[in-house]
Formats: sequence, C-alpha cells, structure tokens
Amino acid sequence: MEQRCIIAKTFFWQPVAKKNFMAHFLSRFHRAVALALLLLAAAGALQAATAAPQQGRARFDITNYRIEAELQPAEHILRATGDVTFTPLDATRSIVFELNGALKVEGIEYKGKPLTSFIQDPVGVDTLGPVVRVDLGEVVQPNTPITLRFRWGGALVTPEGGPLATKRLAYVGEEGSYLMYAARWFPFHDYAADRATAEFTILVPTGVQVAGASDEVVTATPRGKLTAYRFVNRQPTLVGNFAAGRYVTRNLKIGGYELQFFVQPGSESKIEPYGELVGRALEFYTKRYGAPAFGTRFAIVQIDDESLEAYAAPGMQFLSARFFDPARTNLEERVTREAAYQWWGFTVFLKSFDDAWLSQGLAEWSAFAFRESRLTGAQLEAAERDMQERALMFEQSASILRAPATLDDTSPQYQSIVFYKGAMVFKMLRETLGKQKFEGLMRTFFEQYRGKSASIDDFERLTTQVAGEPMRYFFARWVEGTGVPEFTTDYQIIRTRGGKFRTRGTVKQNFEGLRMPVEVMLRSEGDTSNQTTTILIQDKSEDFDFESSGAPLEVIVDPNQKILRLSEDLRVSVVARRGIELYREGQLAEAQRQLEEALKLDKSNSWVYYNLGLIYLEQRNYDPAIDSFRAALDGNLKPSWIEVWAHIKIGNAYDAKGDRARATNEYNKAVESGINYDNAQQIAKGFLATPYDPKATTAQTSSN
Repeated sequence: MEQRCIIAKTFFWQPVAKKNFMAHFLSRFHRAVALALLLLAAAGALQAATAAPQQGRARFDITNYRIEAELQPAEHILRATGDVTFTPLDATRSIVFELNGALKVEGIEYKGKPLTSFIQDPVGVDTLGPVVRVDLGEVVQPNTPITLRFRWGGALVTPEGGPLATKRLAYVGEEGSYLMYAARWFPFHDYAADRATAEFTILVPTGVQVAGASDEVVTATPRGKLTAYRFVNRQPTLVGNFAAGRYVTRNLKIGGYELQFFVQPGSESKIEPYGELVGRALEFYTKRYGAPAFGTRFAIVQIDDESLEAYAAPGMQFLSARFFDPARTNLEERVTREAAYQWWGFTVFLKSFDDAWLSQGLAEWSAFAFRESRLTGAQLEAAERDMQERALMFEQSASILRAPATLDDTSPQYQSIVFYKGAMVFKMLRETLGKQKFEGLMRTFFEQYRGKSASIDDFERLTTQVAGEPMRYFFARWVEGTGVPEFTTDYQIIRTRGGKFRTRGTVKQNFEGLRMPVEVMLRSEGDTSNQTTTILIQDKSEDFDFESSGAPLEVIVDPNQKILRLSEDLRVSVVARRGIELYREGQLAEAQRQLEEALKLDKSNSWVYYNLGLIYLEQRNYDPAIDSFRAALDGNLKPSWIEVWAHIKIGNAYDAKGDRARATNEYNKAVESGINYDNAQQIAKGFLATPYDPKATTAQTSSN
C-alpha cells in the first residue's frame, strides 16, 4: 500500500521559551487565528489518515532507544534511524511523539512493515510544539511493549524548528556540532519527565571527536571515511546529549572524579581553573548529599555562543564560548550551579515542571553552600547580600510554586524567584530546622528519591517528618506565598549599678503568623566583638535583652542576611541590583538608568556610586567615572572594600587619560588602605608597576 505522510504547515510560529528544570526551558507557542486554521487543517488530515481518530492523546512510557545518527558537518545535515520502544498506558491506536520541526520523518515501520499513514506537524498545533502523530493501524492494549523504527533527517543550522526563538539547541557544522535533548532532535515524549535507557551510535567524519555520557566505555569504530562512536545508558535518564568537533581534549582527576574536557583550540587556559572548580564542587556535593547517578566520569564541552550560555545534561555540561574568554569573570557561580543539577534533576527527578524549585532552587542553593564553605569575612558577606538582593528583585511577581506556570523562565522575574528566592528559602529552612536536621533532611531526600521523581508535596512531607512537627506554616509562607517581612526595633538603654549597659527592647514585624528564628546583634563601644542572640518570632513581635560593657551604638536585625526581608537599605540595594544585573548582561544604558534611580532613594550610597563608575569606565567616559568613584569614597563606604577598589578604579581612569602621576597617587592610596578584598593589594601594586591599558581590557566586572 502506498505510504501517506501528511505534513501540516503554516506561515506562523513564534515560540516563547519555557525552560525545563535541567535545561532551563519548556516550549510555549503563540495562539492566533492562523493557528486556529491550522488546527482545522490538521484535524481534517488526521481524519482522512486514520479510521478512528483518538479523542485526546494516549498516555505512554518510552523505555528504550536504539539510534544511529550520522552528522554531515559540511552540509549541516543530520540523518538518523532509530528503534523507539514504548509501553502504552491506555488502549490506543495513535501515538504522538515530539520532534524538532527542522527534521523530516522519512518513514516509520511497525512489526517490520511500513506504516501506511502518519502526520508530521513541524509547527505544533498546541503548546506541545512540533509533533509526529502515528496511526498504528490497530488498537493496542495497555502495558504491551511496542517498538517503532523511525527514519528522519534534515538541516540543523538555525533555531527554527526548536523550542527557543533565538537560541539553537541542535546544530551541525564544521566548526563544531551539538545535539541537546532539549532540542527534540529525536522522537520522544513527555519532555523532561519520560526517562529511558538507550544505545546511541553517532557517526562523524574521521578526525572529529564526539563527547557524551555513557555507562560503558565509549568505543570509536572506523567505518570507511566515518568513525562510529557508541554510547550506552543502562539506567533510565534523559538521553541524547552529544557534541562533536575537532577538540583539544584533556582529562583531569580531581578527588574521585575524572573530568573530560573538550574545548576549541585557544581555550586551553581555562581547563585547569575550571577543572579545579568543578572537581571541588562535585566533591562537596557528594560529601553533602551522596554519590550522583552519572558515576565518576564527567564531560565538560565547549559550544558556540549561538546556544544557551550553559546547559546541564546527565554526566556532562555544555558551556558557551563566553565561558572560555579570559576577559570574562564572575562565571564560577554558574559553572558550579550547572554541576549541581547532576544531583537535583538527573539523580532526583521532578514529577512536573511546577516542582522546578526542587531542581533549580536546590541547584542554586547547593552552589551557594559550596561558595559559603570557601569564603570568609567580607567576601562571604558580599555573597550573602548578593543572593538576598537577587531574591528580592521581583519577589511580588509570583510565588515559587506558581512561577513555572505563570512566568517565562527566560525572564529576570523567573530567575529571581525560582533560583534566588528559591535558594534563600532553603537557607531559611536551614535556620528554622537547625543545621544538623537540615543536612539530614537533604541526605534523606536525596537517597529516598534517588532515581525517582519527587514533588514539592513530597518534600514538605519529608520535612515535617524530620522536623518532628508540621511544617505547613513554612511552605505556605515561603513557597506558596509572596511578600516578605520588614523588621523594626524599639529599645531602651539602662545603666546598671555595676557600671554596665542593659539594652532591652522588642523586634517587631508586619506579617501575621510569621514563625522563624531571627538573629539580633548589638554593636557597642569598646567591645572587641559584637553580641548576637537568636530570638524566635512566633507572631508580630519578640523581646530581646543585652548587657554590654561599652555604650550601645545600634541594634541590628538579621546582620548576616539569613532572612528574606525588606528594609530601607535593601529597597535601594534591590533597585541598584537590577542595574548591576543589566550591566553584567551588557545593557549599559538601562543599567545606568536603574542605578540613577537608586541614587534618588539614597544619595549617600557608596555601592551605587561605585557601580555607576564601573559603567562609565566601561564606556571609556573617564571624567564621570572619576566623579562617581570619588562620590563613592565620600559616601557611607558600605561595603568597606569600596575604599580600596574606588582608588584602584580612579587610578585606572587616570591611566586611561594618560595622567600617570595622578594614577600612581590613587594606586598608592589603595595600598595604604591595607584592605585586601578580592586580592586588591596585589592588583594595586601591579598597576603601580604596569599602567592600566583600556585597549587591552575588553570587559570590566563589578564587585558584589
């Protein structure tokens, strides 16, 4: 019988990204009149192609893939054949698979015979995106394993056909190829949730290497002018992530892990520092939670800047070229967060995208905990403040629970809520339970759900069990709700008969039913260290009582940024933080506008002036840069490291203007300050020896 392949087409498709919890996206598509017309056309085609069209989609579970894919880099072509084994969960005659719209299905076989009809919709008639609807020719019963053989291929050059409008997740080319699971480059189902075992054979021109994760030793077998690389996944996971190119490769052993680097020529200088960073992070997560599912071999692959900046896959990490640019800094946090997905996303899976906090929030928290273990003093304080401000940037936009359903997760709002507020909530949970119980909770959660899918409800039940009391109040406030408390203090100072000072007062806050431990610190004259006590807020207020030898100077609530809260100071900082994040993304004009708005709220804020100076310095607008850095020195000097770094940056501006005498004077002032935050002393001395050259500096970075 003649095979009929019906391909539904339209002139209109503009997807809006919705990342999954590992790859950071799930697909969305515009709906409009043209799309309604497409629905009618596709429905008519389906009725003609099948004798008994299904109402709704049948549920099924893919269990195994056996795929052979050839990459033809010179032509940007992918050609593939694969057996897809699945188990229907409902009696059905038709099955719907997802497949990248840039690829065309050339044939499907069932029981060794070509299927007479199938429909490929490369556009997507609903929010699922591009699909292939397969008529099996008979009704199959539930729990009956079925294998279909697909043949498909096409050009992978642009983002067209994929889930993101401006970022490609699959590409074939001579400068380097990559295939990400998220690109839907092979037929699959139930994105980010349906795990399977697999055997992939990737054929490439001889001399091209292929990187990927495998539970068995990767073999490379010559086939004429091609080389076939074989990868095996024995344990069910999210499969199909590969990169191919003429790489510089290097293996590093850090602790119990073997790190395999695949980088482009010229990027070798980043291998050692990234190897050390990732290796130590993997060791930290292993000690904290347990061994990950991927084993001990971990691949780190460089791809181009036309894809996502970073993408985590089971047993491997894709990093864009910008991560290997020696001029770019402040990328370590992202690298360690991506590594944490091996635990929260690829060893413990999610029941649905609504549970993304358990992956994205936990990965960000884990990366922060790693930094926390390595930092002290001002650098730790800066990291804590950084996370708190990022969490507050768009806190009112949605709750953690609702953000995946209501926000585009490529947006700053989503990132702020799920990643940074999400991490802060784990931090507050640690403070609420105590460190020992919290760490026990995380180890138990990891082991109990290893290789399984978990939900936020599952995590709440386990938290209640470990806490020994209902934790509904915590999850209702911080996971399901929006809004943060604001604390104030009222106190009196009494001189005792013994010549000491008694500071008695009350901490007040504006939320009904808030329950959590809150640190309160007293600063006083002459004391060698500040006094800190922890009170338990169970409603709107709680009392405190200090005794000190020196006269009290101030009472500070939450001095170590452990609580997601608001204050006058934080309101200014949050506006400024939006500017700093825009600056890091290269949006200098909008960053400048945000920082100027922050100055309207507080004209003495040294931190805002300092970051505004960085923008002017980046723009080579040296006189306003000098004015901003001097305003930072004349401001409140919070944080204290601004003193040394403002002098260094003023020196940079004078060097750029050719005024070496004034530049040297500023560098000497930096050295005289004695402050060594972020290696400032060595850097200042370096500029005393060698003038700052703006032409040799392609990127300036802001300190937190």
